Amino acid sequence: MNEDDDRITVHRCREGDRAACEQLVVRYQRPVFNAALRLLRNPEDAKDVAQTTFLKAFGHLADYDPSFKFYSWIYRIAVNEALTLLGSRKSFEKISGEEADEAPGPERQVEGEQLRQAIEDALMEIKVEMRAVIVLRHLLHLSYKDMSDVLKLPEKTVKSRLYEARQLLRDRLLQRGTI
Repeated sequence: MNEDDDRITVHRCREGDRAACEQLVVRYQRPVFNAALRLLRNPEDAKDVAQTTFLKAFGHLADYDPSFKFYSWIYRIAVNEALTLLGSRKSFEKISGEEADEAPGPERQVEGEQLRQAIEDALMEIKVEMRAVIVLRHLLHLSYKDMSDVLKLPEKTVKSRLYEARQLLRDRLLQRGTI
């Protein structure tokens, strides 16, 4: 993925090129779905958020500022949609067993799977604002700058929130005897 490619594709999309719009969907549908799934832990909700994200993105494409990275802009929409959905619910649902992007292979050891599940469970116990920074940094591998753009927070705030989120996650895992 190249920023210049995104700028050109967005420009073509703004001019009504449907193939360019399709390119953006193909390029970002999986990352947007995965981000939503990591925040929501519900594949159906994540699909809804991904769909809504693209509808809103294409509906507001004229508002996109090409001086920023397109994927930061679309991630921000996805994270906001996921947070809105979480805000409308009072409790979190347990993961259904479906995974985003990767199926456990036969070589995966039981311990690794148990640790992954313990981390996901502990992640769901911390506030969504804290969960979001962990997901963006460690699961989507965004830079602090990109996280700052997505969350509309200063970089220093992102870093301190990430530090606090890691500490909360570590404490939850210690309480469970996982680490």
